[in-house]
Amino acid sequence: MKIKGTQLIALVMAVLTLASCGGKADSTNDSTKTADSANTVSSEGGETSNEEEKPDTEEKPSENEDEKSDKGEKSEKDEKEVIPPSVEFSQASGVYPAGLEISLTAAEEGEIYYTTDGSDPTTSETAVKYENAIAVSDRKNDPNVVSAVDPLLIAGNFNEPNSEKNGFVSTVSAPADSAVDKCTSIRAAVKRADGTFGGIANASYFIGTPEEHIKGLAESCKAAGHDLAVISLSMEYDDLFDSTKGIYVKGDLFDADMEKFLSNKRNRIKDAEQARQMDANYKQRGKEWERRASVSFMEFGTDGAEEKFSQDCGIRIQGNYSRSDLQKGLRLYARREYGGSNFRYAVFGEDYLNDAGEVMDKFDTLVLRAGGNCAFTAKFNDTYWQSLVHGSACDTKRSRPCVVYLNGEYWGLYVLEEDYSNDFFEDVHGVDKSQVVVYKGDAETYKQGYKLDEGKVPEGKPENYYLADLNSFFAMHKDASSDQDYAALCELADPQSVMDYFAIECWINNKWDWPGKNWSMWRTIEKDPDNPYADGRFRFMLYDVEFGGISGKSDASTNTIREDNYKPKGLLDMGTNNPAVLCFAYMMTNEGFRNEFYDRIRSLSENEFEKTAALAKLQAFEDEYSPLYDQFFERYPDTGSTENAVSGGYASIQCIRDFLDERADNIDRLVKYCENNL
Repeated sequence: MKIKGTQLIALVMAVLTLASCGGKADSTNDSTKTADSANTVSSEGGETSNEEEKPDTEEKPSENEDEKSDKGEKSEKDEKEVIPPSVEFSQASGVYPAGLEISLTAAEEGEIYYTTDGSDPTTSETAVKYENAIAVSDRKNDPNVVSAVDPLLIAGNFNEPNSEKNGFVSTVSAPADSAVDKCTSIRAAVKRADGTFGGIANASYFIGTPEEHIKGLAESCKAAGHDLAVISLSMEYDDLFDSTKGIYVKGDLFDADMEKFLSNKRNRIKDAEQARQMDANYKQRGKEWERRASVSFMEFGTDGAEEKFSQDCGIRIQGNYSRSDLQKGLRLYARREYGGSNFRYAVFGEDYLNDAGEVMDKFDTLVLRAGGNCAFTAKFNDTYWQSLVHGSACDTKRSRPCVVYLNGEYWGLYVLEEDYSNDFFEDVHGVDKSQVVVYKGDAETYKQGYKLDEGKVPEGKPENYYLADLNSFFAMHKDASSDQDYAALCELADPQSVMDYFAIECWINNKWDWPGKNWSMWRTIEKDPDNPYADGRFRFMLYDVEFGGISGKSDASTNTIREDNYKPKGLLDMGTNNPAVLCFAYMMTNEGFRNEFYDRIRSLSENEFEKTAALAKLQAFEDEYSPLYDQFFERYPDTGSTENAVSGGYASIQCIRDFLDERADNIDRLVKYCENNL
C-alpha cells in the first residue's frame, strides 16, 4: 500500500477522527441534536468545487436535527397509549348510489362533535354538536374551497416575472368548480364531561358511481388487474394555506425573503426561476412543520369501494426542489399520539414479501409522490425504472397509482410509494432499526455534499461520523487495484450493491442531477452475524431516477460514466468529496471488479432492461396510469395535457420508449471509455 504525499494531512486527520470516535458508536447514546441548517441553499456544494481533494474526515458537529427527524423518528409522545376513535359511523366510507343519512354513535360517555370542512372537531370553531343524522348528498355542484386557492400562493413554478410589480404572476389559474370532483368527509370525536376529547374518527362518502367520480377508473383497474388506491385526507385549512403556519404555501417566509432581496435597490426580479429559489413555508422541514390530518385509504373498483384503514396521522411536504411545485408531494406519518403507530394494510399487495417471506402489511410512513420532475408529464418515470430492478442488490421502493382527495375535493393523481425510513430496513431486511444510518446526497444544498438522513451521531461528533472508516480508506489509499486493498474496501461497502447501483444508474442515464444529488447509502452501526444485511457495510438505494431516458433518443447515446453536471471527471473521479462516487471509482481500479461491472451493465440489456420485456412493462404502466390523466389535467389547467404526457418531447412515455429502443446498442461505449481510462 502506498500513501500519496498530498494525502498526509488527510491521513493524520482521519486517525484523529477515529481516535476521537472511540471505535464503534454506542447505539444507546441518546445524543442531543442541534438545530437544522439544511434549509439554507448553498452554492458551495461538495460537488461544485473543482478542487482535487479527498473528503474531509473531520467535519463540524451535525446540525441537521430536522432532517434526521424528517422521516418520522418517534418521540416520547409516540410511546403513549394508542387513542382509539371515540365515534362510530352507521355507514363505512365508500361509494353510495344515492344520498344517505349518517348516524354517529359515541363509543364512550360524552357528546359528539363533528365537522365536514376537514377541520379538527376537537378545536374547530365550525364543529357542530351532533343531534340528528347527517345528510350526505352529491356535491358535484358545490364551489371549490381548497382547490380555489390562488396558484401564485402555492407554487414557485408556473411563475413569471412582472416588471411593474417587481414580483411574480402565475401563468396558470385555479380550476373551475366543475373540474373538481367532490366527496363528503366527516371528522368526529366525543367530548367528555371533563372537557377532554376522545380519539378522532373520520369517514368519506362518494355519491353516485365510482366511475362518475374517477374518470378512467374502469380502464385503469382492468390494466392493473386490481382496484385503484384512493386516499381521502381531511385537515385544517389554515394548516395548509395560512401565511404563517400553512405548509403548502409560499407564505410569510417567501414574503420576507422577497423583501430582503428587494431591499437592495440593484436587485430586480428578472427570472422565473428566482421564485423557486426563494425561501418559503413549503421548504421547511421537521416536526415543527408537521400537521395533523385524518386519512382514509380505500380501494376503488367499478363495483364500489372498500375502506382498508382509517386513522389520524401526521403530514408534511415531501421532496426537495419539487416542494415549490403546484402539486406537492406529501409524507404521511403514523404515530401513537395521533391514534396508531403504523398503517396496517398490505398497501402494495399480498405478493410483496420481506426477506423473511412475510407479507409487508405495516408501514410507519407512506409517501404520496407527485412525480418529481415528471409531475405534469407521465408521472411514473421513477417508479417504472425501479420496477424493472426489484431483484437487484440495491434497495427499491414498491408503489402504485393513487388518487387523492383533500377536504373532500379531488387533489390529483399521485404515486403512492414506500418510504426509506429506518423502519423500512427493519421491516424488509430484519435489521434493528435503531442500528440503521443513512446518508443522502445533495451537492447543491449541503456544503459537504450530503447529510445524515437517518440515525444519530454521538454527542459532539461530526455528521460524517459513520463514514469515518470509509473516508479513512480513501485518504490512505491511492486506489484499490491490489486484491488486498480491494478486499479491505469490500469490508466497508458491499461490492455487489455498488456494482448494481452504478450499472443501473448509468444504463438508464439518470444523469441530470445524479450523482451530485439523489444518491443514498445505508449500513448498520453494529454487526449481527445472524443477518447478512447487518454486516456494517454500506449498501445503496435507488430513488428519484425519473431522469432516466427523460429526453428520449438524444439520451440513448450518452456516456453517463463520463458526463456529469457536478464533477468534471465523471464517475471515475477519485478527487471528489462524494463518498458514493468514491466507492465506485475506487472499486473500478480493481481489475476483477471492473470486469464484473462490464459484464453486469451489459447483462442489463439482456435481462432487466431487455427491450421487449421493458417495453411491455412500459405499456402496462401506460395502460394503468394514462386513463387517469384527463381528470388530473382538468384539475390543474394549463400545466400540461394527456397528449403531452403520453407522446410529448420531454419526460413522456414516448421518450422512455424511444430511449429503450436504442440504449442497449450504446452500452459498449461506456465500457470502452472505462477501458481506455483505467
